[in-house]
Amino acid sequence: MKNKKLALRNLKVGMTVFLGLVVLFIFLFMVGTENNVFTSTYRLNIFLSNIQGLNNGSLVSLGGMKIGNVESFEFSRRNNVNGVIAGLRIPEKYKQMITVKSYAMLKTKGLLGDETVDISIGQRNETPLEENDFITLKPTLSFASFADKMTPVIDDFANTMKNLNSITDKLSNGKGSLGRLLENPTALKNLEGVLNNLNSITKAIVNKEGSIGKLTYEDSLYKNISNLSFNLSSITDSLKNGKGSLGKLLSSDKLYNKVSSLSDRFDNLLSKTENSDTTMIGGLFNDSKMYRQFNSLIYDLNALIKDLKEHPENYVQFSVF
Repeated sequence: MKNKKLALRNLKVGMTVFLGLVVLFIFLFMVGTENNVFTSTYRLNIFLSNIQGLNNGSLVSLGGMKIGNVESFEFSRRNNVNGVIAGLRIPEKYKQMITVKSYAMLKTKGLLGDETVDISIGQRNETPLEENDFITLKPTLSFASFADKMTPVIDDFANTMKNLNSITDKLSNGKGSLGRLLENPTALKNLEGVLNNLNSITKAIVNKEGSIGKLTYEDSLYKNISNLSFNLSSITDSLKNGKGSLGKLLSSDKLYNKVSSLSDRFDNLLSKTENSDTTMIGGLFNDSKMYRQFNSLIYDLNALIKDLKEHPENYVQFSVF
């Protein structure tokens, strides 16, 4: 009888310990995975081209505060892009805080690099997301994406260093113009002489020596150029406004009209001269006989004037008494 009671007591103790261990393990599982076993939840989705270290049970936070976890992954195609849909299990009490304007970001947690999903907090006047809706995923800078972006930069840097090594090798071996300049002492001396001359010239200019030095620091040239510019501006303004003789000629049509009238008259005169021999000029040009008589008259008149100068006594006689 005593043995039966002792066995029954041991059985009760064992069952109590077993149930306690089961409850402890369930509690540890709930705390470790942060599953909302006794809380009403709903599902939201994010579409990823790469899960980037996310796992089942990865934490989901809202504004940095832990609220849920990642519960599933499945391959899918969205907007003609292949990827993975990650299902997020979210407590219902946060539904009003996750709206159509909210977005998700993948963040790294701790030194081990565990990935979490952080959701931005929506506003009161925005529409909440419903069951199985998709949250917009905002791209984040990860080590993998950073490495992909830095790879071309590193390649360019390597090519640049390779080119620099090639250039320095040519210089050290005296190849090319610059290499020959570095290796040839005569060229270096000539270059040094040129630099010394330039230094002397700049020193003379600074010390106001020579024509260039004086011209650099004296303002007489500037004043002369300024006065010349002012005078030219005044002249052009006068011409434009029709002032002065030249301005009036440029701005008035009288000169053009007079020149045009004179040209018409001269053309008329030439026309009459060519087509008529009744006038003196027309006859002179068109009648050869009249031209010979006129030429003979001029010749005789010149001979008379010449003889008058040489023998005036033949033509003029003076008598006192």
